[in-house]
Amino acid sequence: MNKTSLIFIAAVAAFFAMAGYLAFSGGKKEPSAPPAAPAAATAPAPALIETRPLQPPSKYTGRAAAAYQIAAEIPGVLDKLYCYCKCKENPMFLHKTLLTCYTDDHASNCGSCMQEAEMASQMTKEGKSPADIQAAIDTYYQEQDKYYKEQGQHDH
Repeated sequence: MNKTSLIFIAAVAAFFAMAGYLAFSGGKKEPSAPPAAPAAATAPAPALIETRPLQPPSKYTGRAAAAYQIAAEIPGVLDKLYCYCKCKENPMFLHKTLLTCYTDDHASNCGSCMQEAEMASQMTKEGKSPADIQAAIDTYYQEQDKYYKEQGQHDH
């Protein structure tokens, strides 16, 4: 027998061996490991409106440093809040959200920005949502406006 005949006979034998195996096993596969459970789906963090980097809290002292630390800890909350110092409307600033105030030195000199960050921090610790926090801030400033109007002061 030549080499080609041997290869042909080996191939035919392998074919019949495989056919016999499938015939006697019923075509069933060997049991395999159960499929892995799908990875727990985690919702991606919502994208921030303000994407510029925040100023580091270490750049400031006292209340300002604490406010910048709050911004670093809960940027997603501050990014959902309106800032009542009206920096969004001011053409000099054109801020997007309260978080924007912390991308530069603005908040370090603004009592409204720091007050709102402090309120947001406390209410976040209490489990309140950004919508709840905004409602509380709105109420706070409405009461402030009412008080100043009663006092005959238009600008505070």
